[in-house]
Amino acid sequence: MALRRLLATAGLLALPPAGLGYAFETLVRRNLYRTGPYQRGLPESIGVPFEQVRFWSADGHELEGWLFEGGPSQEGSTTVLFMHGTNYNASDMWATEERARLFGGFLRGIGCRFFVFDYRGYGANGGQASEQGTYLDAEGALAYLHSRREIDATRIVFYGFSMGTGVAVELALREPCAGLILRAPFTSIRDLIFDRLPRLRRPLRLAPWLPLTRYNSAAKIARVEVPLLIMHGDADESVPEWMGRRVYELANEPKRFVSFPNASHQDFPLDLMVPAIRGFLEEVAG
Repeated sequence: MALRRLLATAGLLALPPAGLGYAFETLVRRNLYRTGPYQRGLPESIGVPFEQVRFWSADGHELEGWLFEGGPSQEGSTTVLFMHGTNYNASDMWATEERARLFGGFLRGIGCRFFVFDYRGYGANGGQASEQGTYLDAEGALAYLHSRREIDATRIVFYGFSMGTGVAVELALREPCAGLILRAPFTSIRDLIFDRLPRLRRPLRLAPWLPLTRYNSAAKIARVEVPLLIMHGDADESVPEWMGRRVYELANEPKRFVSFPNASHQDFPLDLMVPAIRGFLEEVAG
């Protein structure tokens, strides 16, 4: 995540409480909601049939998504709804031939439909991202999948990566799903900031409501009542593995935690990811 650059500000701590609150939240949003360059078109090296679609968020924003057929396209097969992280957009998955090749291998490996979309303000979408906005965008993506005759609504699995884990946890509280997959989940945005900048713990004791942007999965996960798979790299420099383990500790059974040795935040060890995800999908929606 892009929070490493957050609060490049020794002077921030000297602001009065009202100014601190405004400046803090502004910096959180400015550094959290970042999107990379949008890549038009998909390289042929993905090698998987897909459909590019437009749909609407729950509050009426038009969004872009891609529905991939990773396996046999029989009616009723499992579908994964993917929620990506920040400093990122869906097209990053196929921005280069190498990424496209890896993504294609991942899709064929898990062997099911895979729907990825961009939030408002990401990729080619208009609008400005926010925590509530990402939740409404995910609701719209799920509603779109429900509108497809060939998709079995009882066999949809939510999958979030990084910031997208906060979106996926919230969606699992709002809507039914067959299972929940979290890759590199964090406990909350507040905890992430304190992990990077421990000197802020003391001044922010007086402002427990900050930041307003929370993605507080630690406070929500115990209310999620579906099978859970958490995956985390033990060398993650952006979201420390202890956060993923904490979310796991707070979650209900059935649950599974998979640690990726020597894997950073951006590493995708397909030899470990694919068996973990495919096995989970077979258990919960196979």
